[in-house]
Amino acid sequence: MRAPSAPVLVLTAFFGLHVVGAIGSLALGTPFLVYQPPYWRMLLIYGGGAAYVGYLCWRRLPRARFAVYVFLTVDVIRAIRGQHGWVILIDLALLMAMQLPVFRAVYPAIRPTSFKPCRRLQPDLWRNGRPGPSNGSRPSADGRGHVIRS
Repeated sequence: MRAPSAPVLVLTAFFGLHVVGAIGSLALGTPFLVYQPPYWRMLLIYGGGAAYVGYLCWRRLPRARFAVYVFLTVDVIRAIRGQHGWVILIDLALLMAMQLPVFRAVYPAIRPTSFKPCRRLQPDLWRNGRPGPSNGSRPSADGRGHVIRS
């Protein structure tokens, strides 16, 4: 197994610190930065969400980049509502760091290369690769889903 690179360590440590901060705030009963009551919501976001995103980043799974964007957006919104300027700056700095070539090499963007339309919407395209009735039993549909009657 290869050693984790710097972007992997940075993101995993960042999300791990969120989990530790949330658990510490709950255990001490003291609100700290974005770890504010109601505690069920804070535990859901930082205890569960940050741990899951950290796992995705550690394993370098394909959806890690998207999960980081979603989590940091939620964190920025919570920090704006709570007027925590340092948290906003740290999250925005990490969002900008995600645009660097080093991070893009480790966590590439999701590409919709394997997207195929639903079979029920365009059944004739799945059977023979071109529009039109494949066996004459059903009328074909144009590109907007309307049945063509002849």
